[in-house]
Amino acid sequence: MRSGIHPIVLLSVFTLALLPALVWAQGAANPPTLVLASGGKAAQPVVIGATASDAVKTAAGELAEMLTRISGAQFTVEVGDGTRGLAVGLASDFPAVQTGVALAATSPSQSETYLLRTHGNGAYLLGASPESVRNGVWDFLARLGYRLYFPTDAWEIVPHTPELKIAIDDVETPDYLTREAPRGAPWSDGKLWARWKTRNRLDSSFTLNTGHSYGAIIKANQAAFDAHPEYLGLIDGKRGGSKFCISNPGLRQLVVDYAVRTMQAHPEMDSISMEPSDGGGWCTCDACMAMGSVSDRVVTLANAVAMAINKLGLGEKYVGFYGYNEQSPPPNIDVDPHVVVNLATAFIRGGNTIETMIAGWKAKKATIGIRDYHDVFPWSHDLPRSARGGNIDYLQRTIPSFYQNGARFMNSENMDSWGANGLGFWLTTQLLWDTDNAGRVDALIDDFVQNAFGPAKEPMRGFFTLVNRDRTLRTNEDVVARMYRYLAEAKGLAKDDAATQRRLDDLVLYTRYLELYYAYQAATGEQRQQGFESIWRLAYRMRDRLMLSTVAICSREKFRDKSVVVPAEADWSVPEGKNPWKSSAPFTEEEIATILQNGIAANQPNEPGFATVNFSEELVPATRLGLTTPAPGAFSMTRRGTRFYRTWLDQPGEITLKITGGLIAWYRDRGNVKVNLFSPQEVTLDPVAHDESVPPDGEQHTVTLKSPYAGLHTLMVADGSDMTNLELPAGLPVTVSSSMNNKPPALGTKWSLYFYVPRGTKVVGGYTDGKTGKVLDGAGNPVFNFVDLEAVGYFRIPVSAGQDGKLWQFDNCDGMRLLMTVPPYLARTAQELLLPAEVVERDE
Repeated sequence: MRSGIHPIVLLSVFTLALLPALVWAQGAANPPTLVLASGGKAAQPVVIGATASDAVKTAAGELAEMLTRISGAQFTVEVGDGTRGLAVGLASDFPAVQTGVALAATSPSQSETYLLRTHGNGAYLLGASPESVRNGVWDFLARLGYRLYFPTDAWEIVPHTPELKIAIDDVETPDYLTREAPRGAPWSDGKLWARWKTRNRLDSSFTLNTGHSYGAIIKANQAAFDAHPEYLGLIDGKRGGSKFCISNPGLRQLVVDYAVRTMQAHPEMDSISMEPSDGGGWCTCDACMAMGSVSDRVVTLANAVAMAINKLGLGEKYVGFYGYNEQSPPPNIDVDPHVVVNLATAFIRGGNTIETMIAGWKAKKATIGIRDYHDVFPWSHDLPRSARGGNIDYLQRTIPSFYQNGARFMNSENMDSWGANGLGFWLTTQLLWDTDNAGRVDALIDDFVQNAFGPAKEPMRGFFTLVNRDRTLRTNEDVVARMYRYLAEAKGLAKDDAATQRRLDDLVLYTRYLELYYAYQAATGEQRQQGFESIWRLAYRMRDRLMLSTVAICSREKFRDKSVVVPAEADWSVPEGKNPWKSSAPFTEEEIATILQNGIAANQPNEPGFATVNFSEELVPATRLGLTTPAPGAFSMTRRGTRFYRTWLDQPGEITLKITGGLIAWYRDRGNVKVNLFSPQEVTLDPVAHDESVPPDGEQHTVTLKSPYAGLHTLMVADGSDMTNLELPAGLPVTVSSSMNNKPPALGTKWSLYFYVPRGTKVVGGYTDGKTGKVLDGAGNPVFNFVDLEAVGYFRIPVSAGQDGKLWQFDNCDGMRLLMTVPPYLARTAQELLLPAEVVERDE
């Protein structure tokens, strides 16, 4: 049983910052220096109490083992009273020890506290809970120089210090009570992830359960739901689905009874989830509609459960759920203080931002947590400079900000994308423990590059600055070229350091993945298929290095590219030995050297010559700006392969398309045209509408796609490179992205499209792969002719006075024109153009 205090007091405890410091920094002034090892012998035993738990014994064993590795002396674990040696355990394990520090698990926050203190006869490594004891052990070792930056052995730093000593007097309590960020992908190596989390102090004695629960409740009470179909939601006049009819008192009582039974059977549980099943399908009966918003319904049920489980005499118990999708807007009713809502930073409804959500839920007395997205493979494809988990500026800004606004819990989705995001993942552990580390990020990065790369630290500082901090828009070739060159310089500087070479090899292979991915991304037809196979083979062969999300890449479903095929004999489920694409052959030094040499030769760095600007992908209609176009532009809607268009629905509804597939008659054996409609509001990331009914027969067919959402959508059309024509309904916004990260589909020859130059813009800068066509300014005057370029590459056009805040035009162009200082979105007319919301709001 866990004793506790009222949640409001719990939050006040979270605000304490007891001697905040870098993980390895020294604590109070002038503590005695304790010799741990000298002359090849251990000077101190590791001591546990006679009543030590198995968890404490494990922590003590880890301390002895690691001290042995660091010093070369043999450390042992023995039972004692804690007055001498390295006392490891709960304060209650050592009644003879009086520290003057309260170390009792009287609340979830206090159970995380531990003491590290040297004294004349040894040191105290004491905690309020087994988890805090273990965190204290790894903090102690970190102060001696131990690091585990990434999960694999290659990224473990074990210093060699035969003369080992320490002076310390610190009490530590983490800022975030739960720190499941990052937490590992479903297919991650569980042992490696668990080790990394433990050694970076992500273990917590408090568990906040927030997983989808409605389905499990239905399954556990199937007979009751079969007997009472009215307990399930009313959708289109029928009862069913996985959402509850929460207005039904019988349903609420069933859920409360289920929660009470669960807590009674498992009194050690800190919390129970009341997170709805994923997606939509909420009840539309009159009584549920009268309850208010979906958030109101979710809170009503969670409140009832929280009240019931806190009457059981089992200590403070909590209810958790996510605030996202339809339950993201703040409720209209108060939230029980035992209810923790983990607010999602994506899939937000009702025009809210994460900031307005935090404020709104706090106003209704909710206890706040955060659900973030360090990396989602379909969003990033393991590319650098793409995911939040690798964006150090984002982490440095948001983690302290969330904390200052009351958040004390965090979990975050992520992939095995250590090549792109590993430094950000490790920095997250430091920020979650002590948000003041946001002011010490440069020192933390210096710690990383010094320990991980030694003599090669400066080029690797440049490497990780490019990957994790540089927000300059760059060509893919430029990024890869710079990464290869940093690695080559680092390898030369660390040529005699085998451990550093292993880490550099990991990053060379990761950079090779980027080179292959960018080539695949630009390819069509058979070259695209070959490119995908090359990626697949590389990702599988380097899977044990955890630089890539191998399962996501090698699983066709996860990769989400319907234009490539994994043959049956190479399917992920086919074991190595029978699968021609699978090989675990180690990479040789010669292979790594060849990859590096060829990569440098094939990729050249380049500078744009102007300051680039990043814009969001949160698009809204440009019609709010009152723009006009003298004549419609044009581009070809008859293309091969996969293409994407941005569009907009003022309200949930449907889009009717006219599609003709198989325009290349001799390629008509390549399957039906695939059409997907995506909405950023769909939490599953799956298309809200899908169609494969159009055969490659050269005949026009009608396809209707229905969406349950209003707002921004993405239309994807894919064929087997047999050529498809697409006709969209008149008046439907049609915008194509045209940036370094989201290149446009092939637009045909002699295309003409408009783009917006925001107010205050001084230079229109971008990248071109062709030398045809002109740029017309807002008055229709030609201001740039691509034929005048000496070579394809960057272009720069000054904006004359009065020509900002207007639509400009690419006129009669061929190939790509990628925009880097203005919103990278093109359309045929002002009415069809979608622009970043922040640009429209500023210029409106």
